[in-house]
Amino acid sequence: MQLDQLQQGLQYAFFTDGHRLVFWYDAPGHFADVLDELSLDGVQVLNMAGQSTFGVKLRLELDEPDTPTLLYFPYAEPAPEDDWLLDIKLYSGRFYADRISMIFNELGLTRHVLREHLGQRQAFLGSRKRIDALKRLVTPSVDEEGVDLAMCAAVLGAQASDVATLLFHLATEAVKEETGLEANPTALNEMDKYGLVPALVQALQVEVGYSATQEEPDLEKEDGKAPLHFGQLMLRLLTTGYCESISAIPDWAQSHAIASVNARATSRALLSRWRDSSSFYPAFDVISGWVADALRIEDKIRDVPLEQLANAATFEAVEQQVIIDLCQAVPQADSRDLAVFRGVIANRLDGYWASRHKNDERRIRYRQLYAALSAAIDLFVLRQQYSDGFHYQSVEALYHAYCAELYRFDTAYRHYAVASDSAGVELLKRLDDAVECCYDEWFLGQLTRNWSERVDAEGRLADWKLPRIPQQQHFFREAVQPQLDAHRNKRLVVIISDAFRFEAAEELRERINAKRYSEATLSSQLGVVPSYTTLGMASLLPHRELAYKPDSDTVLVNGQSSQGTANRSKLLSDALNGQAMAVTAEEARGWSRGQGREALKGMQLVYVYHNVVDARGDTASTESETFAAVEDAIDELDQLTRKVLMHFNTSTVLVTADHGFLFQRGKLDATDRTALGEKPAMAFKSKKRYVLNSPQAGRRLPDNPSVWHGHTRDTAGTSCDTEFWIPKGAHRFHFVGGARFVHGGIMPQEIAVPVLTVKQLRGEKAEKRTRRKVGVISPKASMKMVNNIQRFELMQTEAVSEQHRPVTLAVAIYAGDAIVSSEEAVTFDSASGDMNDRMKLVRLSLAGTDFDRKRDYFLVLRDKDLGTELERYRVVIDLAFTDDFF
Repeated sequence: MQLDQLQQGLQYAFFTDGHRLVFWYDAPGHFADVLDELSLDGVQVLNMAGQSTFGVKLRLELDEPDTPTLLYFPYAEPAPEDDWLLDIKLYSGRFYADRISMIFNELGLTRHVLREHLGQRQAFLGSRKRIDALKRLVTPSVDEEGVDLAMCAAVLGAQASDVATLLFHLATEAVKEETGLEANPTALNEMDKYGLVPALVQALQVEVGYSATQEEPDLEKEDGKAPLHFGQLMLRLLTTGYCESISAIPDWAQSHAIASVNARATSRALLSRWRDSSSFYPAFDVISGWVADALRIEDKIRDVPLEQLANAATFEAVEQQVIIDLCQAVPQADSRDLAVFRGVIANRLDGYWASRHKNDERRIRYRQLYAALSAAIDLFVLRQQYSDGFHYQSVEALYHAYCAELYRFDTAYRHYAVASDSAGVELLKRLDDAVECCYDEWFLGQLTRNWSERVDAEGRLADWKLPRIPQQQHFFREAVQPQLDAHRNKRLVVIISDAFRFEAAEELRERINAKRYSEATLSSQLGVVPSYTTLGMASLLPHRELAYKPDSDTVLVNGQSSQGTANRSKLLSDALNGQAMAVTAEEARGWSRGQGREALKGMQLVYVYHNVVDARGDTASTESETFAAVEDAIDELDQLTRKVLMHFNTSTVLVTADHGFLFQRGKLDATDRTALGEKPAMAFKSKKRYVLNSPQAGRRLPDNPSVWHGHTRDTAGTSCDTEFWIPKGAHRFHFVGGARFVHGGIMPQEIAVPVLTVKQLRGEKAEKRTRRKVGVISPKASMKMVNNIQRFELMQTEAVSEQHRPVTLAVAIYAGDAIVSSEEAVTFDSASGDMNDRMKLVRLSLAGTDFDRKRDYFLVLRDKDLGTELERYRVVIDLAFTDDFF
């Protein structure tokens, strides 16, 4: 042995272990000649050859009680009854100069029986790299099995030697080597070569009840059978986890599932930990796919009831089957089942395949599918709430009902369409058809019938006004002018978004109110008719007079053209003596803080024109993107409103529109069209939802029972007598071009024009609007577990609102800092005022069996996004003995 190795071992004994006295017995006397060469700082070296042991004892205890001393004996250790130094030896260190002893000392081990065990691991210890890795993994009091597991970890390059970490690393290597279930990963074979696998098998037996059996097709080796088949282990572990999650062992799983209640719980906890690991989850995805293929799991779960599959996360095929089942069940479900399906979707969104690792494209697709299903449920729930149809007694009542509640049909339909289009899978085809039928044939059909009846009965087009509802042509006078500061020291910005309808404005309101710096309130105004851009935009400007230029679509405001941003800016400037202007949203978004303040200097009123929805919807080639354009418009208006308030010295923003729209995702047929095959020759503008004509002698539009015939002097306050046709209900004229996106008519979606008032908040007002996450507590202060698997009830303390946001918790049982159960994610997002609706059950599985009922365990609730602990509750774990699976 080299001198530096001797010195390293001796220094460890003195300076790391902290011994003052170290005994070194060298029976052959091989190292007597090197004693003088040792360089141990502050340590005296005594060669005990010919020394009086009793004299040395007195010297060390009385004369030199603090002097570090190495006692070298060039002879064998005496028997205890002949050892004068036995009492000293009991509190001193020992040093051995053989290689195994040196490694023993280097590893900092204290159990001397491990020398013999290390001697049986000579092959492993032949590598300096493996020894260095082992040093980081062992503790002084480790036992033989712990050493072997640490050696397994060293082979794998793992940072810990617990069973779960070893399995995760083995799985990652198997995936990297593409072994499938048929071959062992290289590292497992290397571990077997070093004699380490029996310890791993023993640990698996203790942890999850696994043992390699003769029935398993173990890999052939030159010297017999390998004691562990990784593929079989994965098959049994994942099968057990699946059986636990459905609370049953199907016939096909009898030969694979590990038949122990402890195995059931621990397998679930281990798999949960694996899936939750950002480092190891990709291997789980692959291996669960291997196991699913081997089991032909798709065939086996096809007829399993949805309620059984709802909690299973083991196989991706389960996620797909749950979605298939929901797609088939939702359209025919009653309200009670729809509520159950909402719960299933909430659980799946918290689960592995849809929630974890959110940038994964497959998982994004699952979230889109669940978003589509959730929106479909919203739509069908609304239909069931109005199962008798709509029977409002006046246009006014139906208008108010639309703005209060019925707009939700349009929102649910839009949300479904966006999610379904994003998912882009054939799987949703049947649900697409059911949603289209519900929205188009039922909702629009019922709404059209009631609305048309009341409009005709009240002769409403000749008197286009409703009590307590502002009219769009009075927008400047009633909504803008009162907000202009008399001292002109405050700025008002009006954002006009083309075709931004009421239901989208409600979503924008919710989004703005989710922030602390601003507060938004939504009202509506009765849009002008026909509800199209040229007339709508003109009506929003300050004016004394609106009129059509003869035989032209140009609308004159105070005798001037209102077409284009430049003309509108001039009209605004004239109305406010040079202190008003118009810009496009593109210009405003492009300004820096300084540029914007400079551009708006001296301006009391600014109109910002935003065009996203109409730009894509009103073009035949892109009308299918209408709802995606609405989503983009909401995003842009949210950002633009924030920028205006925060950067451009503005305290109030109004967001409105020129008109709304109708959009049907499916193709229209003949029943959706009004029988008017050709454009009237005298009309100066003919679109799918309206025809405009300047009446002159012999050039009036004739009456037609299929259309509403009106005059803009009645419906927009124009000074000229321009007349129009509008197809009744939601119909379109049968002209060439796009027909799914239309506007111009008088359906509520077209003429309920939003007016969103957004005010900046500061100081105390902003603080009062600070949103926080809802609280979650356990109704019980302490709990007791008598089974390896148990459900815990948790209660959301407040309803989700503009002041309270949803929260996703990670829930698990801990012993100190160590997690001892599965960890489950659960989102609390109920907006219900009923506390019973805000209760959720969390199902946890204990890992292992070594629990002491006298020890403190805690149910811990952590904010999953922040990783912060929110609540903890004491849990007594007092398991009854059982070895039955169920």
